Amino acid sequence: MNQINSLQRGIDYIENNLTGKISNEALQFVTSMSIAQFQKTFLSITGYTVGEYIRNRRLTLAAFELINSNHSVLDIALKYGYDSSEGFSGAFKEFHNFNPNEIKKGKTNFNLFNKITLEIRVNGGSKMNFEIVKLESLDFVGFKTIALGNMNKDIDIRWDNDDDAWESSRKEQNAIITDDHIWYEVYKKINESKYAHYICSKCSSIPERCEAVHFDGGLFAKITTNKYKYPTEQLKDVYYQTLIDTEWLSAIGYRLDDNRNQLYITNWSMIDKEGRYIEIYLPVSKTK
Repeated sequence: MNQINSLQRGIDYIENNLTGKISNEALQFVTSMSIAQFQKTFLSITGYTVGEYIRNRRLTLAAFELINSNHSVLDIALKYGYDSSEGFSGAFKEFHNFNPNEIKKGKTNFNLFNKITLEIRVNGGSKMNFEIVKLESLDFVGFKTIALGNMNKDIDIRWDNDDDAWESSRKEQNAIITDDHIWYEVYKKINESKYAHYICSKCSSIPERCEAVHFDGGLFAKITTNKYKYPTEQLKDVYYQTLIDTEWLSAIGYRLDDNRNQLYITNWSMIDKEGRYIEIYLPVSKTK
């Protein structure tokens, strides 16, 4: 645990100096580790080199600043440790897939890399793509379960009957999921610690034990997981970075709208198994 605490102190020092010089001597002092030991431990626990972490965090904060300030691209480049706008623009486009001027003009489709916090597990530190989108209302057929927990505070959501909602509803899933292994999940808030959870499809008939499910459209933050054989394994990190740590959202002038429904779309291809992914739609509203 002392090693985790030392590593977190190092991360906190890095976070407090992302717009300035990050000193090896200072890192050694705050962590009580040699630089070699800190770098090795950091990579072992987080999966990133210290340099990668610093770069990803600076480019994330730079994107926020491009949206929210009148500073020039060069000013922001210099602030986050780049010697020229050209070098900054190249690194920025490689990370976000868009150049700084496109973001400055209002494009909100860029990548997010949140601060890492260390507990018993590592929270944060995954690169995820997100954008603000407008969805039309949708109608589904779904099987209802009850999910317990506050989805804006808890990483672990459990089911009311302590059964796995997926395993206990296989018959209903087989009856409604017909679109090439694409299914939908809708979460409707009942109260602060209870949600109606629907496993849905767009089929035309309503099988036994299923019901019609209406999803209201509006403004949403769309987060897409990395393409992977088991994208569900990234969901806890997604929960932490998007629902619990909402710095990314407030930085671009939005907030979560807790009273509207959430939508998850799972693309579970049986042909391209490494290309599976999940799209998450979180309801948002503008703060300014």
